[in-house]
Amino acid sequence: MHSSEKHVTSDSDFYIYEPSTLARDVYLYPLSSGHFRYTPGYRNQRRSFDSYELFYVEEGSVELKSHSRTFLATAGQFVLLDCYSPHSYYSKDGWACYWLHYDGLVAGAFYRRIVDAWGGFLFDLNQYSPAYQHLMNIYELFRRSRPVDEAGISSSITSILNAILSSAPRKQENVPVREAVASAVAYINERFRYPISLQDLAEHSAISPYYFTRVFHRETGFTPHQYIINTRLSNAKFLLRTTEDSVKNIAIQTGWSSESTFCSAFRKSVGMTPSLYRKRNLYDTQQSI
Repeated sequence: MHSSEKHVTSDSDFYIYEPSTLARDVYLYPLSSGHFRYTPGYRNQRRSFDSYELFYVEEGSVELKSHSRTFLATAGQFVLLDCYSPHSYYSKDGWACYWLHYDGLVAGAFYRRIVDAWGGFLFDLNQYSPAYQHLMNIYELFRRSRPVDEAGISSSITSILNAILSSAPRKQENVPVREAVASAVAYINERFRYPISLQDLAEHSAISPYYFTRVFHRETGFTPHQYIINTRLSNAKFLLRTTEDSVKNIAIQTGWSSESTFCSAFRKSVGMTPSLYRKRNLYDTQQSI
């Protein structure tokens, strides 16, 4: 379809897509895609558009306002907008872009991660980026009226967002810290069966205990102690579901100091005893067979 919107050239095209219920329940899904050329003086202000929008500025520049911030996007840059919130566009001299409105259960989480990683809504990528290639593939699919594979197009949208997220500039001083946390996680996964202290992890990572606790929580969302407990509980659940080992033996195998300590932590986390957890999961397994 061709646009009749004011300050949008008549050769601008757009395509609307109605996702299936499966796509809405499971995937990231497109809602519309297009290639617009805007003449000087274009202005648009929206309270909400019930989607997220990704676009690549092909030519010119546009002033954008979103979440009480104003920024200028220029040729060669990507923009990601939360269109559920009020936002506006203005271009004094005109601009052109390829754009995609999309949504999905994880769209908001992706948006927040990307904006946090980049410190804003504007991304300096280029036409050699996988993000650009996937965006163009989606646009061409609609332009050529090709059948839509919803799983495939969800994968393409995910690839775009992953490409943007992974390209976020990292402060050089934070790289060793991330590597230290990753090394600590590997250490926990290897040695969770044995006692692990904060001092052990800090020494392994060559970071002071206080600083290690802070950066570990920042990178994983858990304190070191919580992460160790969760790792032990996850392994214990697996053994309860897949073996006939006694609760006491499972407690020992997964690093607990005693059966009572294990049962107390398990009940607090899962809301039932290990024995009841095993019984319920065994019943579910038998029912599925």
